Amino acid sequence: MSLVLAAWLVAQGVAPLRKSDLVRLLSGSVMSQQEIAQLVRRNCLTFAPTDRDRSDFRRLGAEAPVLAALEGCVRRTRRPSVAAPPAATPIPNPTPPPPAPSLTVRTPPPRVSADRSGFVAGGGQRGLAGARLARALVFDARDSAGAPLAGQSVTFTGINVRIEPESLRTDAEGRARVGVTLGERTGSAIVLAVAGDVEKQAAFRVSVGAVAQLVVACGTVELSGRVVLRPDTVAVLRVSGRDSYGNPARLSGLRAAVADARIFRVQRIAEDSVAGSVALKPDQAGTTSLAVIANGLRQYVTVTAPPRAAPGRVDCP
Repeated sequence: MSLVLAAWLVAQGVAPLRKSDLVRLLSGSVMSQQEIAQLVRRNCLTFAPTDRDRSDFRRLGAEAPVLAALEGCVRRTRRPSVAAPPAATPIPNPTPPPPAPSLTVRTPPPRVSADRSGFVAGGGQRGLAGARLARALVFDARDSAGAPLAGQSVTFTGINVRIEPESLRTDAEGRARVGVTLGERTGSAIVLAVAGDVEKQAAFRVSVGAVAQLVVACGTVELSGRVVLRPDTVAVLRVSGRDSYGNPARLSGLRAAVADARIFRVQRIAEDSVAGSVALKPDQAGTTSLAVIANGLRQYVTVTAPPRAAPGRVDCP
């Protein structure tokens, strides 16, 4: 898709770029940032980017050359128009012009109306990261008189969302229905639809999924199976949860237990709105196992308390 789109845009010469064109170029194009910036400077845009558009472009990977080209295009389109020179006075021609040839007048096909077309169902839904939404997204294409446009091509592009299919034609009622699967990042998701010269967007909300992984950290270091703790202090281990896509998820029912209570004692357990903590107090030198339990999951860490006189560095203060 990206290679075909890049070749098509280059072939257009000076055709202004739509928002969906930029989204496709940034999300999957083989063109470099410099090449995309050059294309923007040469062709300019069919729209004036908003702050939200700039934020979306940055999330899709737009760097300084592309953003600078966008701003340059906006400034160019704001220049005052130059008045056209007065028309030259025609020279009288005594010879009568030849009769005009007869022409067959063809009625142009009806155009998609920006005022009467748009999303009519499925927008504004909320779901978990990676989940397919229950209701289809429906785009309605109509002409300026409000009549449905059957057979109109509609192309969909997503930001933090997947659309199936990405392009199709409207049915007899002028409607195109697509399925929506939310992306992996929590927050907002957007679908852009392009029909003719009309471009519309629908927004969705992506929520964090269920806890799929427990993460135990000492300070800023995530523990990967073992940790050596100071023998002369109480060590506080931070416990957090993540969904299957790595988004922070809320803990529930945090508990902890050590296999040998003679070496370590669990002094206290605390939970807040996003994470929790386990405080361990070493009683004597040795190694044992710590089990951290929350949201029906278990995470095991091997904890060691060295002798008080032992030299060397420890993993956690």
